[in-house]
Amino acid sequence: MKKIGTIITTIILGALLIMACSQNDSTEFADGNGKINVYLTDAPFPISLVSQTIVTINKVEIRKHENDSTEAIFISLMEEAFEIDLLTLSNGITEQLASVELEAGSYDLIRMHVTDAKVILTDGSEFDLKIPSGTSSGLKIKIQPEITIASGQTTDVLLDFDVSKSFVVKGNWKDGNIKGFNFKPVVRGVLLDRAGRIKGRVTDTTANALENAAIKLWEEINDVDNDSIVATAFTNPEGQYQLIGIPEGTYYMTAERDSFQTDTIWNVDVLKGESSQIDFVLTPEP
Repeated sequence: MKKIGTIITTIILGALLIMACSQNDSTEFADGNGKINVYLTDAPFPISLVSQTIVTINKVEIRKHENDSTEAIFISLMEEAFEIDLLTLSNGITEQLASVELEAGSYDLIRMHVTDAKVILTDGSEFDLKIPSGTSSGLKIKIQPEITIASGQTTDVLLDFDVSKSFVVKGNWKDGNIKGFNFKPVVRGVLLDRAGRIKGRVTDTTANALENAAIKLWEEINDVDNDSIVATAFTNPEGQYQLIGIPEGTYYMTAERDSFQTDTIWNVDVLKGESSQIDFVLTPEP
């Protein structure tokens, strides 16, 4: 039987960001144990012709880091088939995959087993996707810095499943000519107690909200041509967006929408456990 979990809103996640790893959990733990919570979210998919992107995950494991020569041990966090439409996870919405009591210590890798994936278009067309070899046996997600679970405390980990990179369109979708998709899963792992969030609103020069504006958070490497996108979002009908699980640091951001000039905001500081407000005003193209 496949299990569909309950969606957890950003209000709950905000509290987790503040408390994770900083306070004792009210739950009684066995001696020397702490707890890990694993949440799933999605970097949004910008193709309007797609209705659903569904994946089935049947196992999530975590690797305990051993300092000696002992072979690393994988511990199961979840072993029940879990089906989720990733498009329901955007703008700060998350899904809890696991909540497990673990022995205190260091853990450096999460392994997610994906057994099925499909895409459903708005016209009802369905594409069952081939799972790459190695994905069903475990997609490796490196957590840097590694997870340290302390006795009597709870640690929260966010897995950001980037749909726009994971479902690669075959054909020219702009002409409505979608021939299928290649599934190449891309997942980013982050410790929530070391991360912050960015939220804001996008309007035009007359203060009207702009829906479906593309928000991109960039990490400056050497120059703009080689910079890396850390996270993306698209605005809702009220022009609002939210990026969660952003590692502490300084970034720059861009906002784009058809028929408008791209706006760039530099030196965006993200602090762990805090929320930054970044608003954009887009000017129509001449």
